[in-house]
Amino acid sequence: MRAVTFLSPGIPLELFEFVVGYLGRELGREIRLESEVRNSGPMEGDDDPFAEGRADLGFLCSPSYLYLSSLERPSVELVPAGFVFADPRIAGRPVYFSEVIVRRQDPATALADLQGRVWGFNDRCSLSGYFSALQRVDGLGQNGDFFSRMVCTGSHRRSIESVLDGRIDGAAIDSNTLSSLYRERPELRRDLRVAESLGPFPIQPVVMRAGDARLRRRIASALLRMADSGDHRRALAACGVEGCTVVDERFYD
Repeated sequence: MRAVTFLSPGIPLELFEFVVGYLGRELGREIRLESEVRNSGPMEGDDDPFAEGRADLGFLCSPSYLYLSSLERPSVELVPAGFVFADPRIAGRPVYFSEVIVRRQDPATALADLQGRVWGFNDRCSLSGYFSALQRVDGLGQNGDFFSRMVCTGSHRRSIESVLDGRIDGAAIDSNTLSSLYRERPELRRDLRVAESLGPFPIQPVVMRAGDARLRRRIASALLRMADSGDHRRALAACGVEGCTVVDERFYD
């Protein structure tokens, strides 16, 4: 089997390496993992590794899942198990937030305060980095001219660095990415500040190439019991994850 993640390095690659290794043992199959860093998932006009038969299992952002599953011949189907991250705000739910970050000394206390300033986003498929901000701006009764300029940085980590060095004034960052970076670089808390939290949003889905319902159920079952082992719980906890819980298509409506 071939697996691909579109979510690293924002979410640590070690998480997906562990999950794929665990699934390989549970299924009795070799599973090879690739990491795609160009975007958060295929959208219209992009190469689709699932339709092309180059990927069987995927970890991607929900706008990509919604697009791929809405095609006349859907290339993916949802694996009904979603990650639960260690965030005291989520109470065991498979959700996450989008954190609007600014430099520590910036006076902004909400996304609304960044009107007329320079905004950064990781890519146009990202729910946390792109669509969450557009939805918030729309809720403010504004339009595409809200920011003076929008800059595509290429990743959440680059967005953070661009805020720190002043190339952009603000960005929306996946809350689990930000937590992971805080674990790696505690000094970031001195230099960055969360002005507003957007969400919660459904956690990034796990998908399978369309067509093998039995294998999809087996993978979901394995993911749902993944944290039953103490060793597995510790490995997941090192990546900020508590385990998995049931999700379905309606969760992403």
